[in-house]
Amino acid sequence: MVEEIVLGCAMGREFLYRPDVAVQLLERYGSVENIFVCRGEEELRSMEESLGRVISPDSLRWAEEEVGWCAKKGIKLIFYGEKGYPESLAESPCPPFMLYYKGCADLNHPRSISIVGTRLASEYGREGCNMVVEHIRNYSPLIVSGLAYGIDIASHKAALENGLQTVAVLPNGLDMIYPARHRDVAVQMISQGGILTEFPRGAAPQKPNFVKRNRIIAAISQALVVVESRIKGGSMITAEFACSYNKDIFALPGRITDSNSFGCNYLIAKNVAAIYNSPAVIPSALGWERDIVQDMAYQPKLFSYDVENKEKILLTLKFDKATGIDEICAVTGLDWGTASTLLLELELEGKIKVTGNTDYCLKR
Repeated sequence: MVEEIVLGCAMGREFLYRPDVAVQLLERYGSVENIFVCRGEEELRSMEESLGRVISPDSLRWAEEEVGWCAKKGIKLIFYGEKGYPESLAESPCPPFMLYYKGCADLNHPRSISIVGTRLASEYGREGCNMVVEHIRNYSPLIVSGLAYGIDIASHKAALENGLQTVAVLPNGLDMIYPARHRDVAVQMISQGGILTEFPRGAAPQKPNFVKRNRIIAAISQALVVVESRIKGGSMITAEFACSYNKDIFALPGRITDSNSFGCNYLIAKNVAAIYNSPAVIPSALGWERDIVQDMAYQPKLFSYDVENKEKILLTLKFDKATGIDEICAVTGLDWGTASTLLLELELEGKIKVTGNTDYCLKR
């Protein structure tokens, strides 16, 4: 008799791109084994070909090898409806039938936030990502993202640095880390979070898989934060999913001249996302209570309150002549990242205005 986990694994591969069908069958018949016991029923006639492939010798042999490989590598196979399957993901319209998970974080963490953004993150975006994580660290949330370049990896690193658990949802099998450059971070995450996918061993990070991955990132957490995004791209797709799932969405505003912020500004303008402009925005919206131990060790802040360096910048700028950020850095001695952060704060305070992508002048 075939083990249920092997049968489930074979079914997971057959219905990888039709998980809703497998989930409906599981809900109807109660277990994978019962689906095949009742295979002759009229209701399952239309599924005869697919179900036949599931129990073919080649399919079951592959599944046995897959289950063995997972056991050897410390990877958990979590099926829809089982204990440990993310409840918020199960409630989404098209949940995965089967998940591969390696890590220690509870996928049903009571407080969780997904953070996404452009792969071409600017210094402002990375600083914004760090700021968001620092603001919510007192609540000990789980941080979820996709391990991609830019904002994704920045969010994972920020979580690790702040002592938070973080989970990466991958668009490929767990026999590889994509991008490979982020392997060291992924390894660290296994002992301080985890890595998760619905794709079997050998599955490459192909284009359709990114969209499937994005729906998981949107569904698995309580809310989504879009840190920095162009008007089109994976982050906006994730935001669309989150909106359709009735999730809380937050977006960091950016300059109207900055293409990297077009997506965030659009989400805010259309009331799809709440503007992220205060450390209290997320906890208040989600009804979080602070972790007292973390609270004693750290106090978040919205702005740097770096009055001295802000004064240096203001003294460098003029009312009638624009000054570029490179010149500002040269005169004040500030690095580019610090200067750009302080310039944004001064802009939000209404003390300066932007006259170009990186040019500034005093505001009358």
